[in-house]
Amino acid sequence: MYEAWKPIYSALATDIMDQLGYRDQGMIPEIRPTHPDAQIVGPALTLDAYANTEPHPDPYGQIFAAYDHASPGDVFVIATNGEQRSGLWGELLSTAAKAQGVESVLTDGLVRDVRQMNEMGFNCFCRGYSPLDSAGRIIPEKVNTPIQCGGVAIHPGDFILADYDGVAVIPAAIKDEVFKLSLEKLQGENTVRDELAAGASPREVFDKYGIL
Repeated sequence: MYEAWKPIYSALATDIMDQLGYRDQGMIPEIRPTHPDAQIVGPALTLDAYANTEPHPDPYGQIFAAYDHASPGDVFVIATNGEQRSGLWGELLSTAAKAQGVESVLTDGLVRDVRQMNEMGFNCFCRGYSPLDSAGRIIPEKVNTPIQCGGVAIHPGDFILADYDGVAVIPAAIKDEVFKLSLEKLQGENTVRDELAAGASPREVFDKYGIL
Protein backbone atom coordinates (compact mmCIF):
# COMPACT_ATOMS: atom_id res chain seq x y z
CA MET A 1 0.00 0.00 0.00
CA TYR A 2 2.90 2.34 0.75
CA GLU A 3 5.40 0.66 -1.54
CA ALA A 4 6.55 4.00 -2.97
CA TRP A 5 7.99 4.83 0.45
CA LYS A 6 10.12 1.68 0.68
CA PRO A 7 13.32 3.25 -0.75
CA ILE A 8 13.11 6.11 1.76
CA TYR A 9 14.93 5.39 5.00
CA SER A 10 14.61 7.04 8.40
CA ALA A 11 17.85 9.04 8.23
CA LEU A 12 16.87 10.47 4.86
CA ALA A 13 13.43 11.51 6.09
CA THR A 14 14.81 13.17 9.22
CA ASP A 15 17.35 15.08 7.10
CA ILE A 16 14.49 16.49 5.05
CA MET A 17 12.47 17.36 8.14
CA ASP A 18 15.53 19.12 9.60
CA GLN A 19 15.58 21.31 6.49
CA LEU A 20 11.88 22.05 6.92
CA GLY A 21 12.34 23.07 10.55
CA TYR A 22 11.03 19.86 12.15
CA ARG A 23 14.11 18.86 14.14
CA ASP A 24 12.63 16.64 16.84
CA GLN A 25 10.97 13.90 14.80
CA GLY A 26 13.30 11.02 15.64
CA MET A 27 12.38 8.74 18.53
CA ILE A 28 14.79 7.90 21.33
CA PRO A 29 17.50 5.45 20.18
CA GLU A 30 16.51 2.83 22.78
CA ILE A 31 13.55 1.87 20.59
CA ARG A 32 14.85 -0.92 18.38
CA PRO A 33 13.48 -3.45 15.87
CA THR A 34 12.98 -7.00 17.07
CA HIS A 35 14.75 -8.26 13.95
CA PRO A 36 17.24 -6.43 11.69
CA ASP A 37 15.08 -6.48 8.56
CA ALA A 38 12.00 -4.98 10.24
CA GLN A 39 10.67 -1.89 8.50
CA ILE A 40 7.60 0.18 9.30
CA VAL A 41 5.92 2.41 6.74
CA GLY A 42 2.41 3.69 7.41
CA PRO A 43 0.05 6.00 9.32
CA ALA A 44 -0.18 5.87 13.10
CA LEU A 45 -3.17 4.44 14.93
CA THR A 46 -2.43 5.55 18.49
CA LEU A 47 -3.05 4.05 21.92
CA ASP A 48 -2.28 5.85 25.17
CA ALA A 49 -1.50 3.52 28.10
CA TYR A 50 -0.58 4.13 31.75
CA ALA A 51 0.72 2.08 34.67
CA ASN A 52 -2.20 0.82 36.75
CA THR A 53 -2.08 -1.92 39.37
CA GLU A 54 -5.68 -1.54 40.51
CA PRO A 55 -8.24 -4.21 39.56
CA HIS A 56 -9.84 -3.39 36.23
CA PRO A 57 -13.01 -4.93 34.78
CA ASP A 58 -11.76 -4.82 31.18
CA PRO A 59 -7.95 -4.50 31.06
CA TYR A 60 -7.71 -5.14 27.32
CA GLY A 61 -10.84 -3.19 26.29
CA GLN A 62 -9.15 -0.26 24.60
CA ILE A 63 -6.76 -2.55 22.74
CA PHE A 64 -9.76 -4.41 21.35
CA ALA A 65 -11.40 -1.06 20.49
CA ALA A 66 -8.35 -0.09 18.46
CA TYR A 67 -9.07 -2.89 16.00
CA ASP A 68 -12.39 -1.19 15.18
CA HIS A 69 -10.40 1.84 13.96
CA ALA A 70 -7.76 -0.12 12.06
CA SER A 71 -7.33 -0.04 8.29
CA PRO A 72 -4.88 -2.09 6.21
CA GLY A 73 -1.43 -0.54 6.35
CA ASP A 74 -1.94 1.23 9.68
CA VAL A 75 0.69 1.07 12.42
CA PHE A 76 -0.32 0.50 16.04
CA VAL A 77 1.67 3.09 18.03
CA ILE A 78 1.48 2.56 21.80
CA ALA A 79 2.66 5.08 24.37
CA THR A 80 3.34 3.51 27.76
CA ASN A 81 4.12 6.74 29.65
CA GLY A 82 6.98 5.24 31.61
CA GLU A 83 5.69 1.72 32.39
CA GLN A 84 8.66 -0.56 31.75
CA ARG A 85 7.85 -3.91 33.36
CA SER A 86 5.20 -5.71 31.33
CA GLY A 87 4.66 -6.72 27.72
CA LEU A 88 1.61 -4.90 26.39
CA TRP A 89 1.80 -6.55 22.95
CA GLY A 90 2.46 -10.10 21.80
CA GLU A 91 1.81 -12.92 19.37
CA LEU A 92 -1.99 -13.15 19.53
CA LEU A 93 -2.58 -9.42 19.14
CA SER A 94 -0.17 -9.50 16.19
CA THR A 95 -2.10 -12.39 14.66
CA ALA A 96 -5.37 -10.46 14.93
CA ALA A 97 -3.75 -7.32 13.52
CA LYS A 98 -2.26 -9.16 10.56
CA ALA A 99 -5.70 -10.58 9.72
CA GLN A 100 -6.86 -6.97 9.29
CA GLY A 101 -3.90 -5.98 7.14
CA VAL A 102 -1.99 -4.30 9.96
CA GLU A 103 1.57 -5.65 10.04
CA SER A 104 3.43 -3.33 12.42
CA VAL A 105 3.48 -2.20 16.03
CA LEU A 106 5.63 0.47 17.61
CA THR A 107 5.87 1.15 21.35
CA ASP A 108 8.14 2.92 23.79
CA GLY A 109 7.40 0.10 26.23
CA LEU A 110 7.99 -3.63 26.26
CA VAL A 111 6.58 -6.56 24.27
CA ARG A 112 6.57 -10.34 24.62
CA ASP A 113 6.31 -13.38 22.31
CA VAL A 114 9.11 -11.84 20.26
CA ARG A 115 10.22 -15.06 18.58
CA GLN A 116 6.68 -15.83 17.44
CA MET A 117 6.18 -12.31 16.05
CA ASN A 118 9.43 -12.54 14.14
CA GLU A 119 8.46 -15.92 12.72
CA MET A 120 5.18 -14.55 11.39
CA GLY A 121 6.95 -11.57 9.82
CA PHE A 122 5.24 -9.01 12.05
CA ASN A 123 7.23 -5.77 12.28
CA CYS A 124 7.82 -4.67 15.87
CA PHE A 125 9.84 -1.79 17.28
CA CYS A 126 10.04 -1.54 21.07
CA ARG A 127 12.21 -0.66 24.04
CA GLY A 128 12.69 -4.22 25.26
CA TYR A 129 11.08 -7.53 26.15
CA SER A 130 9.24 -8.93 29.17
CA PRO A 131 7.37 -12.17 29.88
CA LEU A 132 4.98 -10.34 32.23
CA ASP A 133 1.38 -9.79 31.13
CA SER A 134 0.06 -6.24 31.03
CA ALA A 135 -3.07 -7.04 33.07
CA GLY A 136 -2.73 -5.49 36.52
CA ARG A 137 0.30 -3.49 35.41
CA ILE A 138 -0.66 -1.16 32.55
CA ILE A 139 -3.98 -0.08 31.05
CA PRO A 140 -4.54 1.43 27.59
CA GLU A 141 -6.94 4.30 28.24
CA LYS A 142 -7.45 6.07 24.91
CA VAL A 143 -7.47 5.17 21.21
CA ASN A 144 -6.69 7.50 18.30
CA THR A 145 -5.76 10.53 20.37
CA PRO A 146 -2.53 12.56 20.41
CA ILE A 147 0.23 10.84 22.39
CA GLN A 148 3.85 11.26 23.43
CA CYS A 149 5.80 8.17 22.38
CA GLY A 150 9.54 7.72 22.35
CA GLY A 151 10.09 11.42 22.92
CA VAL A 152 7.96 12.55 19.97
CA ALA A 153 4.47 14.02 19.85
CA ILE A 154 2.31 11.88 17.55
CA HIS A 155 -1.17 12.55 16.22
CA PRO A 156 -3.36 9.88 14.64
CA GLY A 157 -2.50 9.68 10.96
CA ASP A 158 1.08 10.94 11.33
CA PHE A 159 3.36 8.83 9.16
CA ILE A 160 5.77 6.35 10.72
CA LEU A 161 8.99 5.44 8.96
CA ALA A 162 11.18 3.01 10.91
CA ASP A 163 14.16 0.84 10.05
CA TYR A 164 17.40 -0.38 11.62
CA ASP A 165 18.62 3.19 12.19
CA GLY A 166 15.56 4.15 14.21
CA VAL A 167 12.10 5.69 14.05
CA ALA A 168 11.10 8.85 12.18
CA VAL A 169 7.68 10.43 12.73
CA ILE A 170 6.45 12.54 9.81
CA PRO A 171 3.58 14.91 10.65
CA ALA A 172 0.65 14.28 8.33
CA ALA A 173 0.65 17.91 7.19
CA ILE A 174 4.11 17.61 5.61
CA LYS A 175 4.03 13.98 4.51
CA ASP A 176 3.71 14.68 0.79
CA GLU A 177 6.44 17.32 0.87
CA VAL A 178 8.80 15.03 2.77
CA PHE A 179 8.14 12.25 0.26
CA LYS A 180 8.88 14.49 -2.73
CA LEU A 181 12.04 16.02 -1.26
CA SER A 182 13.26 12.64 0.00
CA LEU A 183 13.06 11.14 -3.48
CA GLU A 184 14.96 14.12 -4.89
CA LYS A 185 17.69 13.79 -2.26
CA LEU A 186 17.82 10.03 -2.76
CA GLN A 187 18.60 10.56 -6.43
CA GLY A 188 21.35 13.00 -5.47
CA GLU A 189 22.79 10.56 -2.93
CA ASN A 190 22.97 7.88 -5.59
CA THR A 191 25.00 10.21 -7.80
CA VAL A 192 27.29 11.17 -4.90
CA ARG A 193 27.80 7.52 -3.97
CA ASP A 194 28.85 6.67 -7.53
CA GLU A 195 31.38 9.50 -7.63
CA LEU A 196 32.82 8.63 -4.21
CA ALA A 197 33.10 4.96 -5.21
CA ALA A 198 35.02 6.07 -8.30
CA GLY A 199 37.58 7.80 -6.06
CA ALA A 200 36.42 11.41 -6.08
CA SER A 201 37.38 13.62 -3.14
CA PRO A 202 34.64 13.88 -0.48
CA ARG A 203 35.40 17.61 -0.24
CA GLU A 204 34.94 18.13 -3.96
CA VAL A 205 31.80 16.00 -4.08
CA PHE A 206 30.24 17.85 -1.16
CA ASP A 207 31.07 21.24 -2.63
CA LYS A 208 29.51 20.14 -5.92
CA TYR A 209 26.28 18.57 -4.59
CA GLY A 210 25.93 19.68 -0.96
CA ILE A 211 25.22 16.07 0.03
CA LEU A 212 27.20 13.77 2.29
